[in-house]
Amino acid sequence: MKETVKTWTVLDILKVTEAAFRERGITNPRLNAELLLADTTGDSRINLYLNFEKPLTENEVSGYRDKVKRRLKFEPLQYIRGKTEFYSLEFRVTPDVLIPRQETEILVEKVLEYIKESGIECPKILEIGTGSGCISIAITANSECNIRAFDVSNEAIKVAELNSAANGTAEKVKFEAKDFFDPEVTFEGFDIIVSNPPYISAQDVPGLNEEVNGYEPYIALTDDGDGLSFYKKIFELYNASQNKPAVFLEIGDGKKEAIVKLLSESDIKNYNIHNDLMNMPRVLEIKGTENI
Repeated sequence: MKETVKTWTVLDILKVTEAAFRERGITNPRLNAELLLADTTGDSRINLYLNFEKPLTENEVSGYRDKVKRRLKFEPLQYIRGKTEFYSLEFRVTPDVLIPRQETEILVEKVLEYIKESGIECPKILEIGTGSGCISIAITANSECNIRAFDVSNEAIKVAELNSAANGTAEKVKFEAKDFFDPEVTFEGFDIIVSNPPYISAQDVPGLNEEVNGYEPYIALTDDGDGLSFYKKIFELYNASQNKPAVFLEIGDGKKEAIVKLLSESDIKNYNIHNDLMNMPRVLEIKGTENI
């Protein structure tokens, strides 16, 4: 006798999944369940609500279960979906790149404000550690500029190039696999430097939550040292520049004091630190030649 297969409706499977996610301690369990199901069925979340009693096919149930199992192991939702949103744009994300964070959007905003206020026509920008390309792409999608973006990871550059093509910015951004600590790197010829560097100290990585230290690329999280080596190198290249560019850098939680100390040691005085929406120090802005 053939075994009867349970028929799952949208509402039933969402309830069960939400409960499982909640028990596991996953933040926003209902939203996670809905997004994964919407991706599986090809529906929008609104359509899921409008069709709560809709029965799911065996293939849909099987595909959804695979995604749920991955999420229950704390694999980030963005990696399971293969995409995320940043600055109102959609980005492909894989385990080869850091997942774009909402708090990094203020870094983009400050660069865009500077481009508008400085009056520099089509500024030349260098991004250090581009990852998914989200920062450079968001800037070029909202301004007239040309960007050169480095990342030491060849795989990250491939993801960034796909994202740039998908968002229509490929002609304005040149991605390059390059080590920022290569002695040939210079800031000469650039109007703006921007970076969200790996600022977590190596000793703090094990204490990060499992979704981060278990899945996101180690080299995008930490410099394998004190989390300050990129700042030191950036300040060194800034001081060595004849025509100093404006510099915009993301600051990690709890890093402000150490970075201010580095600025003082580097004899850099013309800077501001901007807070994010949570009133946390988030962006360091160093004035360029035009504003000193």
